[in-house]
Amino acid sequence: MITKVRRATADDAAAVAKLLISVGNVHSEGRPDIYRSPLTKHDENSAAKLIDESDYIVFVAECGGSVVGELICQVKEQTGTDVFRPRKWLYIDDLCVDESVRGKGVAQLLMSTAETFAGECGCGSVELNCWAFNRRAASFYEKMGYKPQKTEYEKIIR
Repeated sequence: MITKVRRATADDAAAVAKLLISVGNVHSEGRPDIYRSPLTKHDENSAAKLIDESDYIVFVAECGGSVVGELICQVKEQTGTDVFRPRKWLYIDDLCVDESVRGKGVAQLLMSTAETFAGECGCGSVELNCWAFNRRAASFYEKMGYKPQKTEYEKIIR
């Protein structure tokens, strides 16, 4: 499987929106108490704006001319305070690979691209969130060398 990763263009908006439906399904099935179903983070129009008009960076993985994966990220920066040191990091907001090519290295390629991009931007780390119910994703991130940074707890009372 030959896959190329590149920055997304507005022409990729429909493919990115379609992949985000898959992400929405994972979240709405995993936490129906929090997420609406069906869940779509971005339709084609808002995906195009995300790609062209926001401070997010969108990478797509392409195989045979078709978009088979996406990674949405954002460079974040924190100035120093009395509590925190100044720092800059790349935050991965979203990662999705089409079911037809999962397990074939597409996600690793997208993550490696994001890590290289982070280094080029002067970021000291790459960070992301992963829901506890999404063990498949957590396992993938751990295999990529990511470690839990903190843990959030909840107690559902109704």
